[in-house]
Amino acid sequence: MAEQQLYNAGNLSCQTIADSCDVLDEMIYPEYQDTLYADDTTWILTSAFIIFTMQSGFAMLEIGVSTPGNEVNVMLKNVCDLLFGTIAFFFFGYGIAYGEPSNGFMGMGDFVPSTNFDDPISSALFYGQFIFQLSFAMTSATIVSGATAMRIRFSVYCLYAFYSVLVYAFVAHWVWADNGWLAVRGVHDFAGGGPVHLLGGFNSLIAVLFLGPRKGRFDGTRPESVFAESSPTNQLLGLLILWFAWM
Repeated sequence: MAEQQLYNAGNLSCQTIADSCDVLDEMIYPEYQDTLYADDTTWILTSAFIIFTMQSGFAMLEIGVSTPGNEVNVMLKNVCDLLFGTIAFFFFGYGIAYGEPSNGFMGMGDFVPSTNFDDPISSALFYGQFIFQLSFAMTSATIVSGATAMRIRFSVYCLYAFYSVLVYAFVAHWVWADNGWLAVRGVHDFAGGGPVHLLGGFNSLIAVLFLGPRKGRFDGTRPESVFAESSPTNQLLGLLILWFAWM
């Protein structure tokens, strides 16, 4: 009991100090208050663009481990992640993940989101958040492109890119929405480890179980040289890009 009271007192003191600093900032630097919104949006968009950079990292890594002749197919799959994923997230995904009204399972509003363009501050903040959340949805979708490289038709993958964002939206709501059924039970996510990476990994596992191995990979009907990796250099560059963007 005493430890809990001390903990609560410490939180109250920290909040009081933070509130006091905000008041002092407004008194001393009133001319800078409007620019804080710009700083917030700039920071969020910068983070989103860095996450989008992971698309390039995934593409280079996948090209490096694939056999020669599959480069265009792999690159176009990563482009389709962005194209079809953005369409799905704009029309359905954002509303399912963060729309209002909502319950613990999903959001039920704010499909095809828009804002009041007469208020540039709220518009900038909203679309900055939208692009930031979109970047996570794209990362979750593109993980599967590496797992299914060289063994899935391009048209089928385009359908997956659209559908996977809808699945991601439900999981994002469960973990990141204030009333998500996992969030209210104290689940905390770190760097997208759950809705992005864990979900992408499970989607990849399901995909490879359905597709099976590449033809001739393990039955001896084709020589191992056919499956030689095309470019260790691209593998390393892709690794470094992913490493940088994740950090």
